[in-house]
This record gives sequence, structure tokens and C-alpha cells, in this order.
Amino acid sequence: MIHLAAGICADGTLCKQFIPVLARRCLTLLFASWKVSYSATLQGIAMLSIQQDLQYAVRQIKRNKTFSVVAVLTLALGIGANTAMFSVIYGVLLKPLPFRDPSHIVLISERAARFPILSASFQNYRDWKAQSHSFEQFGAVRPVTTSLTGAGEPEQIQAQMATGNLFQLLGVSTIRGRTLDENDDQPGSTPVVLIGYDLWQRRYNRSEDVLGKVINLGNKPYTIVGVLPPGYEVLQQQPEAVLPMGPWTTTLPDDRSWHPGIFPVARLRSGVTLDQARSEMSTIAKRLLAQYPVDNIALDAVVNPMQQQLVGNVRPVLMMLFGAVVFVLLIACGNVANLLLTRATARQKEMSVRVAIGASMSRVVRQLITEGILLSLLGAAAGIALAYAAMSTLVAAAGNSIPDVAQTHINAPVLIFTVIISILAGIVFGLAPASHLALRDLRSHLNESDRGAVSKHTKGLRGALVVAEIALAMLLMVGAGLFLRSFSQLANVDPGFSTEHILIADVPVSPAAYQKSVDRMNFFDSVLERVHSLPGVHQAAFASDLPVSGRGSLIHFNIQGKPPANSSEYTLANYRTVSAGYLQALSIPLIQGRWITDADREASAPVVVINREMAKTYFHDRSPLGQHLQLGATPDPEVPWMEVVGVVGDVKQSLAADAATEMYVPFRQADAVLPVYAMSLVVRSEGDPQLLANDVRTAIHQVNHNQPVVKIRTMRENVSASIQQPQFRTVLLTVFALIALLIAAVGIYGVMAYATSQRTRELGIRMALGSTAEGVFRLVLADGLRLTLIGVAIGIAASIAFATYLKSLLFGTSATDLLTLSAAAGVVVLVGLTASFVPARRAAHVQVSEILRES
Repeated sequence: MIHLAAGICADGTLCKQFIPVLARRCLTLLFASWKVSYSATLQGIAMLSIQQDLQYAVRQIKRNKTFSVVAVLTLALGIGANTAMFSVIYGVLLKPLPFRDPSHIVLISERAARFPILSASFQNYRDWKAQSHSFEQFGAVRPVTTSLTGAGEPEQIQAQMATGNLFQLLGVSTIRGRTLDENDDQPGSTPVVLIGYDLWQRRYNRSEDVLGKVINLGNKPYTIVGVLPPGYEVLQQQPEAVLPMGPWTTTLPDDRSWHPGIFPVARLRSGVTLDQARSEMSTIAKRLLAQYPVDNIALDAVVNPMQQQLVGNVRPVLMMLFGAVVFVLLIACGNVANLLLTRATARQKEMSVRVAIGASMSRVVRQLITEGILLSLLGAAAGIALAYAAMSTLVAAAGNSIPDVAQTHINAPVLIFTVIISILAGIVFGLAPASHLALRDLRSHLNESDRGAVSKHTKGLRGALVVAEIALAMLLMVGAGLFLRSFSQLANVDPGFSTEHILIADVPVSPAAYQKSVDRMNFFDSVLERVHSLPGVHQAAFASDLPVSGRGSLIHFNIQGKPPANSSEYTLANYRTVSAGYLQALSIPLIQGRWITDADREASAPVVVINREMAKTYFHDRSPLGQHLQLGATPDPEVPWMEVVGVVGDVKQSLAADAATEMYVPFRQADAVLPVYAMSLVVRSEGDPQLLANDVRTAIHQVNHNQPVVKIRTMRENVSASIQQPQFRTVLLTVFALIALLIAAVGIYGVMAYATSQRTRELGIRMALGSTAEGVFRLVLADGLRLTLIGVAIGIAASIAFATYLKSLLFGTSATDLLTLSAAAGVVVLVGLTASFVPARRAAHVQVSEILRES
């Protein structure tokens, strides 16, 4: 209106020069309006088109129920296995630790000769903290076990000692009360404790007034000042109590060779890279080694991101299993693509008619992709349901194979991953039949005389898919076979001791309740006396650490007459304190000398029994009997020399490792040098050892009703737990291989059945011209065998290519084991022949007269 008013002359008429301006503006407004309407129209048409595609896809799935069910179930197996495994991968390897800026948090450890990862000595930790400049905060944590007594049943709990700044360093807050601070970490400070969420829930029923309560840990009172958040975890451990470390450090000897389990934790300064921190810490470690050459065994300092350090040992196994389920998914996708190719051949005429009446090829392709995506999303939904159902079983079967840090459940990232792979699979499913249709001649589809012949391109594509399925299945079968042989070798390793009729239990005593050595020894003797008197008990003894338990002490020692010249000559051995009868209870053979006996007490001459490996390593061809050993890195006049009085057989501390050097010291004599607080009871029974569990617990509580008795189990269960990870990966890979083989067999059957139906006329004519039913049977069977053998050959080649990677995960088995390769190939070939048998038998029974009549 403003422009219009401006164009009116004084006489009330329009100015002539204004008319063109008005026309242009009207045209501009008209074009803009048309453009908006056109865009909206296009969007509406697109939405309508997509809706039509979805409706048509749903009708196709309903119309072909058998095909749809087979495709969805096949995809459900592949996608479900991938979803479950990715949940574990994400929880263990990918999910950030629940700390503030976790990528800047590192764990620091020592590297010594023969020990790439070792806890730090307190003196080195103190100097590292004072001399380093790469970190804005420097703290430490130390895992411990302690007894919880007072209200309720006494129990042993997993706890940690922490420096006062640890929680500020990690960026962790409590859900009740406060965290530890520097004041709590000082000598002489009031004993306080943070309790874990699980302990708060289990012992205190999530009581709001728990703060200020006193809890007895190791027979010492601590005041609860805070409750840790659920899932708090450091060093693969969810502690049920966290104590200040400072007061404990005042009791430590000034000895850099002693490693009491301290693990430094630090936060990188802003702008400092991991490599810079590693370089600085390595320089400091080498400087300290030169400064303290006698008792400092730390050759270097190892700096690693916390998450990498926590999951480093499980990463190769999880990545191998994830690769296996990806192969299963690829096989499933190949199978469904083959099914869709089969259906596309049957729908050639339908698609050709659509193109002939005006549909573009892109429109047809989009329709096929829509059907593929819908089918794959249905498979994903079924797969997610399957993964949900299988997750609890998977985690339970994994046991200690999956770190506690893993929050293994199906969450948003896992669901996003599942949807993405489903959409990608759906696009592939649509493109496979679309490429088949695009390469076909339209007129051949519309020709009524065309009898459904399949192009060479389609035959080749379907054959290639089957070959790929077989190759992947073969690769998984070889992997499963290798792990089965490896696990069999591991399970049959002679541990060097008897596992039958043995009951074991951990009995850690409180340092506060048993401060005097005589009190500790009397308690252990009283327990042995009561357990010995139980019906059905053949023998009972104590030991500081059990075989294949994952626990044990490594200690420096000296050989009289051969003092070490420097730290590179220090000698090490596993150290076990045992009572009389322990070696006999486990049936460890005596090779030379005598056993440890009840006569080996505080007042008698110190003695030691060593194993065969230690005798061979340090005494070579001469007899070790009569030689003298002393505990410590260097000779010390204050430490007594122990006479070697016996040599026993080697005992495996890990079934997968060679026997280590090991010494056994009478526990009454050992306590005078290194106090013994945590012992394990070993009971040899005459019958089923599990029947003695309650009686053994009662006997211990009769000596001290507040004494925790931890993890009563059989020795066989203890050994089985030590090989849980190889067992888990073997079972899981075998299941994946069998699923893959089943899907591949269905693929072979589908291809051969369809190919046979397409060749019915040809085969009928062959038989009419003189071919026998047996000849036709062999012909079809040979086609299936050909595809199978090609897949097997490719699978064997791939297995050999992966041999280097698998080698590190195997025990006592070559990654190119000929027997395993042959057995896997035989199984796959047999499955391929079985899958081809039914189509071949059907081809051999075609009715020649009917075929000729139809021709």
C-alpha cells in the first residue's frame, strides 16, 4: 500500500512510470508464493511416496510369511549376538570411567627385571610425587582385605587405602557425608572410613543416619563419614570401605625393595601430553635407581591411562570375540541377501511392469531398499530382545573374564549401534536384488515365453555370497577348534598337586585382635586341632597362599656365600608360609630331604623347603640340601639364615605358565620375620569335601566367633576359576561358530534348492536323453560341493593369515595346527554336502513325462 500510494498522481491517476514497478513486484510475490507451494507439494509427494513404500513393504512381508520369518530369525541371530557383545565391548573398553575428565587420569607403576608391571615402593612413590612436574595432582591407592565385625555375621571385605587427595583428584563425590581429605591422611588423625554403596545397602539397609556410626574393621574402630556412590571402582575393584593411607605409612620400613601394593594415581597438567609425562617419570626413575643402587629395583616408571591399564589384559579377547560376532552378522546378511535375490527373481515380471507403466528405476530401487530396511529393523527388534534375554547368561558365564568396571547392559549407545548396523544391512539387502533387476532386459521379463531363467550375473552373485558365508564359517570353525584344543591342553595340565577331596577356606585374622605372634600361632593351632577332630577329615593345614589362586608373595633372598654385587644380581622366588602337613595334604611329592614338621618352631633352627625349579635355577647340578638362604635383597645380620632341608615337586601357580621358583617356610618361624595374618585352610577329606563346609565354619567360630571365614570352596572349584577366561572365550566362540555354520548351511540349501528348481526342465531333458537318476543326483551334489570347497579353501587361507594374532591367545597349540584345520574343513564340507543332499535328491526324482509335456 505504501508503494501504491507513492505512485498516485495529484489528479488521482497512476503515474505511468509506476506501472512497470508494480508489475515486477506482483510477479515476484507470485513466484515466491508458487515456490513455497511447490516445495510444500514436493515434500508432501515425498512423504506420500515414502508412506506408500512402507505400506507396500508391509504387504510384501505379510504375503511371504515363511520367507519373512526365516529372514528375521536369521538376522535376529546375527544382530542379537552383535548387540550382546557390543554391550560388553562398550562397557569394558569404550565407556568413559565415571571420573572427572578421565582421559587425564593415569596409573603409574614400577618396571623391574622380570616384572613389567609392579606396585611402587612407598619411598619411590614419595619421591615421584615430590620431583615430578607433569601432574597437577598426585595420589595413591592400595587394595587391602579386612575383617568386618560387630553387628551381624563377621565377614571379610575388599577395602582400599587412599591418600587424602584421591577423591578430589578423581572428581568423585559421596552420596552421603563427605570424602576423605588431607587432615584424615595425617599420622595420629581420628580413624575415619568411607563405606561402599553395596555395604551401606546390605549392612545398614540404606539408613540415612549411618554417618557417625562406628564400624569395626580389622578389630579397630572407624567412624563412618561418607557413603561412596554406586559403581565407584578403582583398580578393577569396587571397595566396600576406603581408609586413609597416611597413618598406615608411618609403620613402613625404609626399604625400596619392598612393594606393599601401592599404586600411584595422577592427573596430567593441562597441556602436558602422555609422552611428556612418561619421559619425565622415566628420567626420575633412572635417577632414583642411580641414587639408591642397593635396594631400589625399579628400573623404570610405567605411565598408562587408567582405563588402558585396567582393561589391557582383556582387550585382545573381547576384540577377538567381537570380530567373531561380526562374521556371524556378515554370514546372516549374506544369507538374507541371497533370499532376497531369490525372491527378486520371482518378482522380475512385477518390477518390469512397474517400470513399463512409468515408474523410474530409482523408484523401484527405493522400494526394494525400503523393504530391506524394514526387514532388517524387524530382525534388529528380535535381535535386541534376544540380546536382552542372553545378557545375564553372558555376564554370568564370563565371571572374572569381564572386569567389574564393565557396566554390561544394553543402553543408548548400544541401541544406536544396533539401529545403524540394521539400516546399513537393509540398504545392502535392497541394493543386491536391485542390481539384479537393473542388469536384466525389460523385454525378457515381459515375454510370456520366458521361463524364469536366471542370468549369469545373478548366479555368480548368489554363488559368491554362499562362498563368502562358507569362508567366514570356516574361519570361525578353525578358531573354535583351536581354542577347544588349547583349552583341552590347559585343563589337562598337571598342576603338581591333588585337587580331589580338598576343601579350602580363607581365614584372615585381624592385626588389631592378634597383635602378638604367639596369639596368632595359638589361634591357627587351635583351629587345626578342632578341624582335625571332625569326622571325615583326613588332614588339615594352613598356607599363606594357595596354588593357582592368583595370589602370592615374591620375595628377594640371598644364598650364603653368593652375595649380589648389584641390583641386577638380586634373586627372587615365590614365598609361601605353611604349617606342617600342608605339602602332604596336597600330595606334593618329596624329591629330596624331609617335610616341614611340627618340630619346626620358633625356638628351633630356621629351615626352608624349596621346589625343584628353584633347586635347578639357583643350585644347578649341586644338591641344595644343607645350603642356607636369607630373606632380603642383600645380606642382613639381623635376619636369620634358613637351612634348605627338602626339595619338593613343582606346583603351578598358573596353569598357563611354567613353574616358578618357590620356597616354603614353616609358618611359626616365618612369623618372626614377616608377620602372617592371612592364611588359607586346606582340609583333605575322606569323602565329598563340600559336606564338611558347615562343620569347618563352626569349628573356626568355636575358636573365635568374630573370625571371618571367606569363600569356602573345593580345590577343584578353585582351579576351575583360574581358567574361567579361556573357558569363556572357548565356549562363546564355539557357539558363534555353530550359529555361523547353521546359517551357512541354510544358505547352501537355499541356493541349491532354487538352482535345482530353475534347472528342472534341463534335468528332465537330460534324463530323457539317457542320464540316470544317480547321475543327476551327483551333478547337483557336485555343484554344492564346488561352492563349499571354494569357501573352505578361502577360509583356510584366512585362518593362516590370522595365525599370528591367535598365537598369543592359545596354550600348547599351534595357530596353524594341521589336525584342527583338517577337522574344521571336514565338518564344513560335511555340512555343505548335507545341505545339498535334499535338493540333489529332489532333482533325481523329477517326473520326466511331466517335464516333456510342459515343454
